[in-house]
Amino acid sequence: MRADRPPLRLLPAPGLELLVLPDARFKRALLQVHFDSPFTDGRSPARVLAAQILEQGTRSHPSQMHLTRAEESLYGASVGLDGRRLADGHRVTLAVSWVGERFLPAGAAVQAGVCALARELLEEPARDAAGQIPAATLERERRQLLRRIRSLSDDRAAYSRQRFLQLLCGDDPFGRPLWGGEEEVAALKEEDLEAARHGLLEQARISAVLVGPADPEEVAAFLADWFGAGGPHADAVRPPLPPVRLDRPDRLREDREALPLDQARLHFGFRFPPPATPEDFEALTLANAILGGGAQGRLFRIVREQRSLCYGISSSLRARKGILAVGAGIDAASYREVRDEILAQAAVVAAGDWSEEEEAAARAGLRDQLDSLADSPSGLARFHDRERLLGFRRTPSERVRDVAAVTRERIAAAAAAWEPALVYLLAPVAAGEEAA
Repeated sequence: MRADRPPLRLLPAPGLELLVLPDARFKRALLQVHFDSPFTDGRSPARVLAAQILEQGTRSHPSQMHLTRAEESLYGASVGLDGRRLADGHRVTLAVSWVGERFLPAGAAVQAGVCALARELLEEPARDAAGQIPAATLERERRQLLRRIRSLSDDRAAYSRQRFLQLLCGDDPFGRPLWGGEEEVAALKEEDLEAARHGLLEQARISAVLVGPADPEEVAAFLADWFGAGGPHADAVRPPLPPVRLDRPDRLREDREALPLDQARLHFGFRFPPPATPEDFEALTLANAILGGGAQGRLFRIVREQRSLCYGISSSLRARKGILAVGAGIDAASYREVRDEILAQAAVVAAGDWSEEEEAAARAGLRDQLDSLADSPSGLARFHDRERLLGFRRTPSERVRDVAAVTRERIAAAAAAWEPALVYLLAPVAAGEEAA
């Protein structure tokens, strides 16, 4: 199946949709099983730490070394867990990859073996003689996570992005990091981590995407045996995820923080109503591209190249959350000029005052991104999963068609809906000033 064909849709278990894009061009198959939980359940720090611990070993493969050997015996297959924020939810992804059979010795097969290993990672974690998480493993991974939290402020770019989201979102949990704070992680007990693991299996909303040279019926049967009728989680209660919280600003707020650093970091946040249709989505995407979604954008060309007010600048979208974020590295003395220029360029896009060349470059850049999906299993998986989440369910070629159909007026209308919400500056500590 080529990238311009819709994926197969299989339902191996109630509420579990498997999107399948079989493609023999790829050497490796990729299966992603997503477990989505609401951030508001309070278990995100436990899920983050539990995922780290689960990757350390299973009952049959009690260490990372044993897991690596098992993967190598499956001709370089890989199994792993990862987590990220998804709107107001916490998504934990079980990613499984293996070499297609036509690249293996005659008679060799690995798909069933690697899927079984992936299931074992979540269902049969390594335990000590008392049936608990080995204490040394728990404390080592806890220290690793605490070290990550404590070192965040040393990465000024990452720290400024997180502080920006915290200030932009206020009491909206979207502004909180998935791993929580030091006190939360330090207080986690073995039973909290087990509750988080069982929550993934028994309460999370589950979906999956399969791309590449794989047997979709075998993967569907694997998921049905795991989560379907007769499986260990057939009676699981999976409540729907809550609707995404959408806050609108009543005014533009400004916030400044000082830390020892060489280059100031500015973040400007706008809020907007999330797109309801494919046409709204593409208008928003093109408006962002014209503003600052690349080197062709107005922010880079004008703020950096023409006015030399920043070291780098770009804009990005969180469409389902209704956030447009502009990030720039600047001299703190240029703060007001950069802030005002961002507002001015957003107004230009809202008024439709860009050139035909700018619009053509934005459309071409988006088409190039969509064309490149045909060569990327992970890119195709992300694309079709996002289309499912948005409710559009298009193919890349259908998206190209929708991009071509969006008018200049609709692009401007999308930008006109951007409401300035917050400007945050992380600035160097001035002489005689204390870090704040």
